[in-house]
Amino acid sequence: MKSLIAVLASAVFAVSAQASEMKLIEGEVQFSQGQYHVAGTKLTGLSLSELRAYEGKTVKVAGENQENGLEIYKVFVKTENGYEASYDWDVVNQEFYAN
Repeated sequence: MKSLIAVLASAVFAVSAQASEMKLIEGEVQFSQGQYHVAGTKLTGLSLSELRAYEGKTVKVAGENQENGLEIYKVFVKTENGYEASYDWDVVNQEFYAN
């Protein structure tokens, strides 16, 4: 019985770890086929008008892999001094949605 519980627990952990795997990609934001992409990865989670502000800029995007692309959690824009955070879902969530 203990081994069955251990197997189930490890399976649940493996599925949850896989579902919330964060990914960091770097490259230039490009518009192609009606969507924005970085390094060939479709970006989701922001509107096209929000993503338009990053078009042509070199960025690092952190997010979670989803079936339809990378769900954006953070965007860092390359500047002369390195990368600066430009979008952070946690900050947006606290300011607009959290009580």
